[in-house]
Amino acid sequence: MDLNETVKQIVQKVVEDYVKQLSQHQGRKPITILLGYQTINQTEILEAVSTLQQSYDVKVLLTKEWELSELNETKYILMEDSTQQALMEIINQTSILVIPAASYQLLTKLALSIDDEAAVWFTIQTQLLGKQIVIASDQVEPNVYQQILAPPSVLERLQGYIRQIQTDQVKWVPLRKLVQTVEQQMIDNEDKQPLILGKHIEKAYQEGLKEIATPFKSRITPVAKDLAKEFNIKISPLRG
Repeated sequence: MDLNETVKQIVQKVVEDYVKQLSQHQGRKPITILLGYQTINQTEILEAVSTLQQSYDVKVLLTKEWELSELNETKYILMEDSTQQALMEIINQTSILVIPAASYQLLTKLALSIDDEAAVWFTIQTQLLGKQIVIASDQVEPNVYQQILAPPSVLERLQGYIRQIQTDQVKWVPLRKLVQTVEQQMIDNEDKQPLILGKHIEKAYQEGLKEIATPFKSRITPVAKDLAKEFNIKISPLRG
């Protein structure tokens, strides 16, 4: 085999491998991982991040609370350097928001919808767009000694906040079940069918919209269809 033929085969192999990797990457579902709060479990958390990166198209969002050196070669986006518009674009593109390290601050503010810090604002905006949120509970869920020694009123307050975010469809799970829960949520998302009601069309009309982009599997009620026709509003399903 001459040199030109050898080079040709090498180049062809490199191109084939690149196309294969690109296809696999493009086929991955997008998720966002938010590292916003200090933790004593960085090693375990970064292991979970690494595992998720093997299966999904992952964006890592970081706040200054995290030690950047611990991320090694992982690419990340610093929230404090990002505009709200840029962060909203990330939310629009993601399927699931994963928070591997919770805090009392996050739990309380999320339960009460208080968005006075970037990480909570991002999480609430993700909720409002109907995206699934998975949070590891280890740092906040009271352990056995805390359950024995803490005042009952404190425990009840914490449990009240936890029940509230669970009512809001946030998945609150131990870190050891984080990856498994994300996988299950991806499956559940495939069957999710948002319902478009007449009140949604009325709201779009009030906001001066001429078109509504809806998830591809959305169900549209007859009243919504009639109002859309009356108000001349186009309903455009988007493929995932």
